[in-house]
Amino acid sequence: MKYTLSYKTRFGTLTAESNNPDDLVIGYQTLKHLIPKLDGSEKRITTRKTTNSRIRGRGETASIIRELESKILPTIFFSKPRTTGETRERLVEVSGKKFTSRKVSQALGILWKKRQLIRTGTRNYYAYSK
Repeated sequence: MKYTLSYKTRFGTLTAESNNPDDLVIGYQTLKHLIPKLDGSEKRITTRKTTNSRIRGRGETASIIRELESKILPTIFFSKPRTTGETRERLVEVSGKKFTSRKVSQALGILWKKRQLIRTGTRNYYAYSK
């Protein structure tokens, strides 16, 4: 887990990051003394916790697309229309990873735009096939 300490100032934001929150106590004191010397206007201090899930989220759709293209599209799975839920269950079977329905739906939409899948149904109730 990574901890971040940010000082928002008139000229921008100064940030200190650490895996150890105790280090930020020292960083806080250092930033507190630097701000007045740099511009004299201290606006606000914000801290937040960041986790690796945020980083994982960026590539999750790409990961789903890779799984679909390599392990599911070559099979007969999409020979009949399949819902997002059915596709999500199949992804768990072939990859062992659980993905959110939202991300699976997003990946299916991308494959539809690339014309690798056909979409049938109405908005929010699509089924995909080859």
